[in-house]
Amino acid sequence: MSYASAPAQEQTRALHGGGHALGETVEQFYSKESVGSVFSACQARDWKAVSRLSKSLDPSSKTSPRDICAAGALLKQHAASGARLELKGSGDKETQRADTFTFDGGHLVKIDMVYSASAIDFEGVHPKSFAGLLAGLQEAYGEPTKSYTETVLNAYGVKYEAHRAVWTGEKDAISIIEQPGENGWTEIIAQTIGEFDRAAKAPKAANPLQ
Repeated sequence: MSYASAPAQEQTRALHGGGHALGETVEQFYSKESVGSVFSACQARDWKAVSRLSKSLDPSSKTSPRDICAAGALLKQHAASGARLELKGSGDKETQRADTFTFDGGHLVKIDMVYSASAIDFEGVHPKSFAGLLAGLQEAYGEPTKSYTETVLNAYGVKYEAHRAVWTGEKDAISIIEQPGENGWTEIIAQTIGEFDRAAKAPKAANPLQ
């Protein structure tokens, strides 16, 4: 995630993640990063380039270039029409990050980035820790509006104290969520304040510890 240079107390800030900016239009989204490269190759009917680019994003994909282009065009059409839609991004192999982008009303309203907490660190792969990601957010935005810990279970039923922090502004909110332990992860969410309020009002999943 890249951070705005504006002081933390300012309400207007540009939030970027996965190569995209919160609030950008569908057209802007489809002109950037790997999504833009694939879409340009589709428009040029360069099937070899489409195949090469799609393989770099998903080596296991068996989908034909023409089907990739048709599916991408349909998703773009739905997003441009104002429909609510989630799209998977290419992520980042080096930091072991997976991206998900949410559109609503023709604009990007949520950027969700999940970083693997793997302890493996070798050439070309350098996972980011919760502490490192939190420090980056604090440097950019100051102390969070709210921070707390929550008891959670990992995949093996082991209890951990997980950290949470939220920075809220007039127009947007940033959250960082920790899932500690083996096969853990850290999630950073940048979203409009409308999305933040929507999530706060959604029914909560039952806590197995209660």
